[in-house]
Amino acid sequence: MKTAPLIEFIEAQSDFRGRVAGSEAERTCQATFAGRMDRIGLDAVVEGAVCPPPLPNILILHAGVFLGALLLSLARPIPGTLLSFVATLSFYGELRGRPRILRWFLLKRITGNMVARLRKPDARGKVLVVAHADVASSSALFHPWVKRWTTHREQPGRTLHPGTLVLAAGAAQTIAAAEQGSRADISAFALTLFLGAAFIHVGLLVLALDWWRSPPVEGAIDNASGLAVAWGLAKQIARQPLQNTELWVVATGDREPEAGGMRAFLTQFRRHLDPDTTYVINIDEVGLGKLHIVTAEGRWARLPYRPTLPGLAERVAAGPEFDGIGEAEVVGTTDAGVATEAGLRAVTLTSMIDGERPMLLHTHDDVAAAVDPESLGEALRFAVALVRAVDDHLADAPIPAILVDESQ
Repeated sequence: MKTAPLIEFIEAQSDFRGRVAGSEAERTCQATFAGRMDRIGLDAVVEGAVCPPPLPNILILHAGVFLGALLLSLARPIPGTLLSFVATLSFYGELRGRPRILRWFLLKRITGNMVARLRKPDARGKVLVVAHADVASSSALFHPWVKRWTTHREQPGRTLHPGTLVLAAGAAQTIAAAEQGSRADISAFALTLFLGAAFIHVGLLVLALDWWRSPPVEGAIDNASGLAVAWGLAKQIARQPLQNTELWVVATGDREPEAGGMRAFLTQFRRHLDPDTTYVINIDEVGLGKLHIVTAEGRWARLPYRPTLPGLAERVAAGPEFDGIGEAEVVGTTDAGVATEAGLRAVTLTSMIDGERPMLLHTHDDVAAAVDPESLGEALRFAVALVRAVDDHLADAPIPAILVDESQ
């Protein structure tokens, strides 16, 4: 397939401006994509999904509670200590996944997932090609110079998440509040901790407010490029169907920043997804740079994907038609990571420049003119080859009982 139709697809998707999770633009984008899937021959539907509150709102709430607890500690040290501890524990949960306490005071938002199936009743398994349909908001946090300062290079092992600074400030504030409770006056030690914590929390509040008020980006690379590849792949598979596998194409909502749409999809469709025969190929940001196979992800410690699908991807990458496809571990959460947590086999395909995600992501430079047709074409060829490798891998697998039940 030539890349010109993919570029035209990206330009059309980019015209849906402001397609953040829960917006009318996101719903229109998903409905349009469902129409494209229907014309190819897939059964498509857009399912509603309840997702967490926007992350800027969560950060604003935490910053406000931290500052309120600090002021309370000066007058009422014991309640201030307890509130500081709760806010610190809640922020720790935001970084590590649990416990997430304060977000329960915010309203959730409604988004959607486009789910399309090329039905095959006698399939021995399913391959889910996933690409998120929403875009990120711009913010000072995502300016290239800030990204360089916070070291966004994707490296194996552990990384120090910038939110760790807020966590340390919360812990220091809690210690200062507890120390204040045993004294009649404020000590120099407690005052120093309070002032340092206040500086961090005010900074968090300013950055979160900037993020909250910043307009969405166009999102040509992140992630109209992934949707374009999923669309091109579906067209090719529809013309030459798989022998052993049923193809699903899923355009998730609320991917930015914690894959809330994918979590909702897995909850809604869990009974249809056998962990032993379901393979998830997540296509994310493939419009600029060299294609990479992601094998693990996470904010601090890395979550490794189950090895079967990354192994198949590595085998495909070693073929003569592909050259220089790398491997990487990424910072953050993707739809593949959520699928891995649910017990499914998953992998992410993404493009990088010198081991880093392109600096223009999450900025207003992420436009259709920035897309590299060669990167897009390479991602499509590789994704199609990987789907067919999964189909060959399942040739000798027994038909799962869950699929037999669906066909009846």
